[in-house]
Amino acid sequence: MDQTLGSSSRDVLDPPIPGGRSLTTPERQAIDLSTTIKGWGSDLDPARRPGVPRDKAPQLGREDLYPAIEPQVSRTKIHKSTEHGKLPPVFGTSCPPRGLSGVLRDVAYKFSEGRLARWLTLMFADRVDVVEGVVEDLAHGHVPNIPKEMGWASEWRYNREAFVRKTAIAVGVTALVVVAWKMRSRRA
Repeated sequence: MDQTLGSSSRDVLDPPIPGGRSLTTPERQAIDLSTTIKGWGSDLDPARRPGVPRDKAPQLGREDLYPAIEPQVSRTKIHKSTEHGKLPPVFGTSCPPRGLSGVLRDVAYKFSEGRLARWLTLMFADRVDVVEGVVEDLAHGHVPNIPKEMGWASEWRYNREAFVRKTAIAVGVTALVVVAWKMRSRRA
């Protein structure tokens, strides 16, 4: 049996190269200068550690070594987790909630972070936002190149099996929706 990467069985290792030898303890101590460097090692006694004055001190309970940050003022709606009492001092405002996806995010943020409903609603809101973006592009006269923007060429080249599977699922779901729509319109 051949040795594999990460294996440690000794019976298949190559024989040692002749002429090699290990360092003696005095030779190793002469090379290792850590005992001569003042303040060496982050696991030393805190009284001797060089970074201690800037380290966060867990016994304080909060950081008192740096000045308080003046909170950012929000000009748009910012979603906040129900687990946190207030917004963080700095937050992003480049993508404020808007449209149906914004309403879905409003609903999602009413749930706790530990609830599946929150994350599924946020994921659905992302998908709705993509559709809203395509509609917005069309409204402004820009026809999006969806295959290129979704990376279909790369997926076909490097992950063909998954591309075929996703395409088959999309075609099947679309066919079911069309059949259901036609059946519904016949009843009406």
